[in-house]
Amino acid sequence: MRLFIAEKPSLARSIAAVLPGPQKAGKLQIEAGEDVVAWAAGHILEQAAPDQYDERYKRWTIEDLPIVPKAWKMVPKEQSRDLFDNLVRLLKKAKSVVHAGDCDREGQLLIDEILEHVGYSGPVMRLLIRDTNPDAVRAALDAMEPNERFHGDRDAARARSQADWLHGLNMTRLYTKLAQKGGYDGGPLRIGRVKTPVTALVVRRDMQIEQFVPVPFWTLKAKIATEAGTFWATWKPREDQTGLDEEGRLTDAGVGKDLKARIEGKDARVAAYESKEHTSRPPVGWSLPELQMAASKKHDMSPARTLEICQKLYERGILTYPRSDCAYLPAGHHVDAGKVVAVIEGLSARKLPEEIDLTRRAPVFDDKKVAEHHAIVPSASCKATGPLDDEETIIFDLVARRYLAFFMPDHRYLQASATVEIEGEAFAASGRQVLEMGWKALEGEDREEDSPEDDDDGKEPTLPKLSEGEACRCEAARLDEKKTKAPPRFTEASLLKAMNEVHRYVKDPEIKKILKETDGIGTAATQAGILKELIDAGQLQKQKKQLVSTAAARSLIQALPEAVTLPDLTALWEADFRKIKAGEISVQEMMEQIEGTLRERVADAGDVSIEGGGERKKRASSGPQKAKKGDVKCPKCGAKMVLRNGKNGAFWGCTGYPECRSTADDDGGKPVFKKK
Repeated sequence: MRLFIAEKPSLARSIAAVLPGPQKAGKLQIEAGEDVVAWAAGHILEQAAPDQYDERYKRWTIEDLPIVPKAWKMVPKEQSRDLFDNLVRLLKKAKSVVHAGDCDREGQLLIDEILEHVGYSGPVMRLLIRDTNPDAVRAALDAMEPNERFHGDRDAARARSQADWLHGLNMTRLYTKLAQKGGYDGGPLRIGRVKTPVTALVVRRDMQIEQFVPVPFWTLKAKIATEAGTFWATWKPREDQTGLDEEGRLTDAGVGKDLKARIEGKDARVAAYESKEHTSRPPVGWSLPELQMAASKKHDMSPARTLEICQKLYERGILTYPRSDCAYLPAGHHVDAGKVVAVIEGLSARKLPEEIDLTRRAPVFDDKKVAEHHAIVPSASCKATGPLDDEETIIFDLVARRYLAFFMPDHRYLQASATVEIEGEAFAASGRQVLEMGWKALEGEDREEDSPEDDDDGKEPTLPKLSEGEACRCEAARLDEKKTKAPPRFTEASLLKAMNEVHRYVKDPEIKKILKETDGIGTAATQAGILKELIDAGQLQKQKKQLVSTAAARSLIQALPEAVTLPDLTALWEADFRKIKAGEISVQEMMEQIEGTLRERVADAGDVSIEGGGERKKRASSGPQKAKKGDVKCPKCGAKMVLRNGKNGAFWGCTGYPECRSTADDDGGKPVFKKK
């Protein structure tokens, strides 16, 4: 028997569909002739908890830190136990294995770690599928390579997993215990390679806003009259102009008043004029982060909720795989356009624009830019007919409109710019005239968040047609006083964007370059969960649409070594991961470096005073809280379990007390239930 192990069920079905022989689909596998295709569900093995190495680690103590396993252990996840047990059974009978994890480092590791854990020693081939269209899957089957050629990717991913475990677990325990010694009574202080820099971004933005002192400045505008019409132009100071600040803003009102008096009613001349037609092609597709940002800005839907709805629509066969950071589609998907549009018509009340042409080749169809997964679009094989609920309709409509935009005409407009001279001073104006709305008639434009210096109404006027050298007149002038504005507070949408563009917050050019190449910190699959965890843990609070840092978060960021609070750690580790992949250093060498750093951090840590601690939601005293989806459920009575602090450290307690006294040990924010 040849056993295919896919990373997820949808990929398994795509593989089985092109294999020869009769098909027999089961709950956990698909038989295809002499082949069997089974699947995981992402990582079905996880790092062992500290107390699975040594019972004494159940209790959090500074004396035990740093905790560094001598031999790393992986354990099956309880929620994936059926998948794991099935793979164990099949691997015992398999003569050969085809590794069909995703085409990235994590995809390589999650199947390899299963084979290692089970002790499989037979031949293994690597199947790399980036496009699940049947022809593309057949081509990938013909191009399989020996799995050992990809061990560098496996080792790099393993190093990431172990490094995050060491850093997050030890730093969380260290600073939580130090804070408790100082009187802190909140939950565990979540510290991690991604969580902490994200928290620090919000803390620093909040402090910048609170310490901001507005500075007045002035803008000078001239109303220009020509034969073709009038328009306003803005003064552009010369390089040697006095009365300006470092940003080139006019801060001397006297200079502005003198200029205003000098130009009003004076003759002027058009020094330069240009009008050029521009074309804006249809946008590319939605990656998960971009879709989450759009849903948050337009509908105030949290990134975690957007992912949850996308997952539901995916499981119903309505959308393609949601946890994607790619915005492009394989070229082969173009042939499915008619089927996808039929799905949109069937599930949406939206009337299709007459301009749609399914033969158009939009920029989104580009094999060279497709990564492990492609953009999120409606599924061509969707058979769903049932109605969508309100939130599902919101997400489906965003995805459907973006897909239809691929086949709309280009957006065309005239962009004009002019420079006018008045009494030796230069005034500039620009304007835009739409020639054809094209895809924007359907898609609409999402205006970016206002910048601190946003001016006027943000819309470009239409300039009258001018000619260079044309005589005109300054009909009036306007000197407006303004004030500099503090940067806006983060929202879930803007913080998600900051995570994906975190290189913008870094000064070191080498670190900036690596972070840009790795698309920031966190992944499309984990970013929403990280934001939710920081909110649930009381480090960030949501106030309407804004995210603000709590007192506990601020004092934590101030207490931590600066290096722990910066996104630089991701870049520094990424440099090591690349060396591991290339065989230049080993996983063990990197772990030894991290262990050395942790020992220094433990030794150098001083007193820690964390303010607050009461931001975490407390249970009502009126009785047990019923466990909802995503909550930890008491195995004895079904009530919600919450994280508490006891004299021996953190633990989980049932809200059904005193009727139910169930407890569970805590492992970095996760309950560990004792086996019966």
